Amino acid sequence: MAKEIGQVIGATSLRGYRFVIKKDMEEHVKRDEFVTVQESVTGHQILGIIKDITISNELLPDEFSRDLRVGDIILSEGEYPVPTVKIIGYEKNNSLEMPRHGIKPGSIVYLAENQQLKKILQQKKIHSAHMGSIATREEIPVHININELVGKHCAILAMTGAGKSYTTGVLIEEIMNKKGSIIVFDPHGEYRNIQLKNSEVKVYTTEDKNKIRIQVSSLNSIDFTSLMPDITETQRDLLEEIINLSEKFYDNWDLETINNILGMLYDLKKTSKKDKEQIFPAEILKSMSKKVGITTIGALMRRINRLNRMNLFNMEGTPINELIHKNQLTIIDLSDADERISEAIVSAVSRKIFSGRRRYMKYGKGIKTPTLIIIEEAHNYAPRGMDERNIVSRSILKRIAREGRKFGTGLCIVSQRPNKLDSDILSQCNTQIILKIVNPSDQEYIRQSVETVTEDIVRDLPSLGRGEAIITGSAINLSMPLKIRPRQTQAGGEDLDIVAEWNKK
Repeated sequence: MAKEIGQVIGATSLRGYRFVIKKDMEEHVKRDEFVTVQESVTGHQILGIIKDITISNELLPDEFSRDLRVGDIILSEGEYPVPTVKIIGYEKNNSLEMPRHGIKPGSIVYLAENQQLKKILQQKKIHSAHMGSIATREEIPVHININELVGKHCAILAMTGAGKSYTTGVLIEEIMNKKGSIIVFDPHGEYRNIQLKNSEVKVYTTEDKNKIRIQVSSLNSIDFTSLMPDITETQRDLLEEIINLSEKFYDNWDLETINNILGMLYDLKKTSKKDKEQIFPAEILKSMSKKVGITTIGALMRRINRLNRMNLFNMEGTPINELIHKNQLTIIDLSDADERISEAIVSAVSRKIFSGRRRYMKYGKGIKTPTLIIIEEAHNYAPRGMDERNIVSRSILKRIAREGRKFGTGLCIVSQRPNKLDSDILSQCNTQIILKIVNPSDQEYIRQSVETVTEDIVRDLPSLGRGEAIITGSAINLSMPLKIRPRQTQAGGEDLDIVAEWNKK
């Protein structure tokens, strides 16, 4: 039997109403609590959520408040709280529809029953991920649809310290419980110690141990330009010609191949004759050598050698079937790499995953396993607008956001600065898990970029506690505040206890 907690007062609308609280029911009436009331014509039970509570005092009109002196009046006398309810809809065919008829003043307001909320939130077990519980009712679990979350992309947004990496860890646990495939680009090394009981975890770094290798032929001229920020326009044009030549005459190639071609050009400029064997006509080299000076060739060779000494780029690269596999979590720890190297790795690996999935879906060859790509600090890899320099990872991430759904390539962007994210990517994320955000520009940018984020959701963001989030979008049947469940794996990124460090002996 539903618990009667109040009665509707004043004017109502199809969007909301107010009510007064029944005696002794105050403890049940709180922000984000779910309530029901009967529609006037159809009798449907309309579900709503309390978004605000105003306390009025009949003995203390507003115009007298400036003259109030503490102790002259008993404020509790004549006071009554008035909750404001936002209407969510009534249940129909396992979904919610907005009412078409009004709610009569005087209607009884009930506390929504647990069973009703569970029914609305229910997901097929095989597709569901348990993310936590309703913020006001810890006994009701909140599950989201993994197919929707991965297939249509998602965003985890929060200010620093609000728990976005912790929440991402919960999501990883849930997907890996379904024998999923995830690759995480981890710029701070927060996930490298994660351990899963029934899934394989592979960690790659940019240093000597378990070093990630990037296939040189998977890089394009823009990637090279980013990796060599001091390259001139003439050198870039020459490099592009060499890349085109390599792609035409070699099945596979690396930095040594580029250097060999540059060496041939250098010899031609210096001696005017060909001393080395090559598989392409000498006329091509002669034509190229006429366009550039010997200093340009030498300068480009030095830059290519500088890249080669990093030992990150080679002929084959880390095999993609090592990075992507069913029931495998792959962490690429970028904490030791500078920003340009990190961007190139994110760009090259993401491009290879996307093209591999596309080939498989079209021709049956490539990457068999649908994969979720998680980008931590996504505002650094897919920034908003035109940066002062070209961020090479942005274009492939935008393409995955637009087309990845067709090819089983999911994108999860994680960011503490939403207003610095590319708006096209953010708008393509059809599920959002938003934790505490107090920056007004971040709040407004989310509201403008994401159609499922409403004004009242934005207003709630600053008041969320640590570990609390609002989840909205296609992966859940009802947008709501939830308490993120405890992690089963080791969490990274905890705040450092500075005072304790100072006092260590």
